[in-house]
Amino acid sequence: MKVLLFILLFLHCCSAVKSQDNTDYSDIDRRILQIPKAKSYATDSIAKFVQNNFITDAEKVRAIYAWVTTNIRYSKDSMYYFRGWGADPETKMSAILRRRRGVCENYAALFANLVSKCGVPVFVVSGYTKIAGNVNWNGHGWCAVFIKNQWRLCDPTWDEGFKTTTQYYLADPAMFIETHMPFDPLWQLLEHPITHKEFQKGIGFSKRETDVFQYADSVKSHLLLDTLQQMQATSRRMQKAGIDNENLKTWLAYNEMKIAIVNQESDMDAFNSAVADRNKARALYNDIVQYRNNKFTPARPAGEIQTVLKTIDSLLAIGLKKIDTIGRIVENYQYDTDSLKSSIESLAARLKQQKDFFNIYWGLGEGERIKLLE
Repeated sequence: MKVLLFILLFLHCCSAVKSQDNTDYSDIDRRILQIPKAKSYATDSIAKFVQNNFITDAEKVRAIYAWVTTNIRYSKDSMYYFRGWGADPETKMSAILRRRRGVCENYAALFANLVSKCGVPVFVVSGYTKIAGNVNWNGHGWCAVFIKNQWRLCDPTWDEGFKTTTQYYLADPAMFIETHMPFDPLWQLLEHPITHKEFQKGIGFSKRETDVFQYADSVKSHLLLDTLQQMQATSRRMQKAGIDNENLKTWLAYNEMKIAIVNQESDMDAFNSAVADRNKARALYNDIVQYRNNKFTPARPAGEIQTVLKTIDSLLAIGLKKIDTIGRIVENYQYDTDSLKSSIESLAARLKQQKDFFNIYWGLGEGERIKLLE
């Protein structure tokens, strides 16, 4: 969370977590602030400006960091302002840019959004911190960014309003761990991740004899997962690392709640999609019945009718599969899947009767077909 100004100044002078090179960023920092104001209220236009005015990924990432830390101000009221806004990230980005204010999660999300739109791999990390050597259990957010073929860490909140140099830009994970502890041990980005107890005691390296953790490969695999799979993987790693206090239990419970919400949304999508499949199949079925009632006039090729029958069959089968996915993880109390399943099965039985009829019809001669329709 927000660090008071005097603490920031203290850390600015004393902290060991600093940018890992001696690059002079002054020209980049100056040029990014020349973006026209009208173009600074949407992430797409900011990202486009960065793409058009900076060449390398390193320049683009620095330009974004400088713009965010210079233009966004920390404001605790943002914790309440963004409640109830839903999960749409672009809506939240627009609000942050209009207000020019936010809390740590907003800094991290905005930075990550812009970096991602410039084609650079980035991930928002959640965890807790140490301020002046004391553990601060309030949740905090920062970013991991893949630049120059390596993962580095950035905390735009703690570098807000920097004047001459940044303390938390592209920091080496081995130094960043002195003040920032991610809930998910993956995002320590260390070959030998430390425990929460070691972090709390100020031990920045693992005392355990463990095999080298190939975090780069693990991160690469993690980023290939969808959002739900990432959250599930995070829970597994957290539990394996150990949940040894109430604060960690609380965050794990929060992550599990998000998993449940995503699953509920997935169930809703599956149910609505199954209903749509059933309705489309029913409309096609009614068309076939109407065609038969009209004694096959106007005439339609047999191949066309066969295709429609197969399409109906496929839609019903797909709908049933979607119903089977509902409630696998989060118990279903909202959707009447039994009635929907019964409706689909009933339509499938009637479809079979029509298919049997057409198979007989197509096997008859012209005269026999006429008698069958009488």
